[in-house]
Amino acid sequence: MSQTTAPTYDLLLKGGRVIDPASSADGPMDLAVAGRRIAAVQADIPASAAARVADVTGWLVLPGLIDMHAHCYGFEHAMFPDEMCFPYGVTTMLDVGGAGWRTYDDFEAAVLRRTRVRVFALMNIVGRGMVGNPYEQDIDDMDPRATAERIAAAGEACIGVKVAHFEGPGWEAVDRGVEAAGLSGTWVMVDQNPLPTRTMDRMLLEHLRPGDVLTHAYSFNKPIVDAEGNVKKHFWQARENGIVFDTGHGNSNFSFRMAVPAIEQGFLPDTVSTDLHRKSLLYSVPTMTEVMSKLIAAGMSLEDVVERSTVNPARHMGHAELGTLSVGAPADIAALEMAQGDFGLSDNSPSGYRVMKADRRLACQITIRDGEVVWDRNGRTKEDWTKTPPPDTSMP
Repeated sequence: MSQTTAPTYDLLLKGGRVIDPASSADGPMDLAVAGRRIAAVQADIPASAAARVADVTGWLVLPGLIDMHAHCYGFEHAMFPDEMCFPYGVTTMLDVGGAGWRTYDDFEAAVLRRTRVRVFALMNIVGRGMVGNPYEQDIDDMDPRATAERIAAAGEACIGVKVAHFEGPGWEAVDRGVEAAGLSGTWVMVDQNPLPTRTMDRMLLEHLRPGDVLTHAYSFNKPIVDAEGNVKKHFWQARENGIVFDTGHGNSNFSFRMAVPAIEQGFLPDTVSTDLHRKSLLYSVPTMTEVMSKLIAAGMSLEDVVERSTVNPARHMGHAELGTLSVGAPADIAALEMAQGDFGLSDNSPSGYRVMKADRRLACQITIRDGEVVWDRNGRTKEDWTKTPPPDTSMP
């Protein structure tokens, strides 16, 4: 009597183009998952070796995307992570400043303990968090020591500080955010419009430290190019000094008028991110796949965009085990289709929601988080409906 051999793998993605910048892999390969880990990445893995096989021929097989700027708490337009991330290939996100030290306990209860997305956080320098005015203008609620202490108590989920939306003429918010990051041994992400008394060059070159992040790199409100269309010298110098530049698309902070000349001159973002929330989703569609598509249309290569959507944010966030398809890594995977057609890609409000025509657009087909299929747009990992067992017809 012959014995049936159990499959080696739980799931096999077969026929795709694997792109994994962390391991320099790029080419036609199959990818196998066992349990919660990447088990094999190689050519022609037999279909018989897996319990389930998904044909991903013609699709891109990438590490689960990492969105280093999104909103799932605090902000009035915040979205719950699962529906905000999984349909767009995102398995890890960073909530940037939704909670402050006064509200972080509620953030843990409302989001961190409920979501299936891997969520990290930046602590807002404002104790109440990202709750709008007048609270975000309250300098007295910007307490560096209380912020640093709550970061330490939060454990590995909280990895830094966020400064945003301060409208005063001075440096109080930026400097207190930097102080809190210094006290907690972390980094700060800053979103501040320049003012005559608080200029971008001084912030980048005098107030931020290596490893700190300026988000909204291509914002119309924070122009990276001068009147002649050249990237301003202090942006280049800041990059040389170790400042990190994040995309942070959102509903008010991505303009093709800024992105195209900057990319043409070689000033690429260090990380791709969405600044996604309900309002931005409805008006300018900054999902992760759409922002990636916009950057490709603006002149970046697919390979550069993937690198800045996976391994770069993983490393900056201090989690190099993520953003990779290396054998043994967590089985976080995004299978994307590069659709061909006649598309319009929108930037956002300060630019007047202008459109760039494009002939390519990325769309997420399958998302896998820790080995579990959490999004399958066309059912490639599922059995055909004809395999449905008959119902129980014994009841009248």
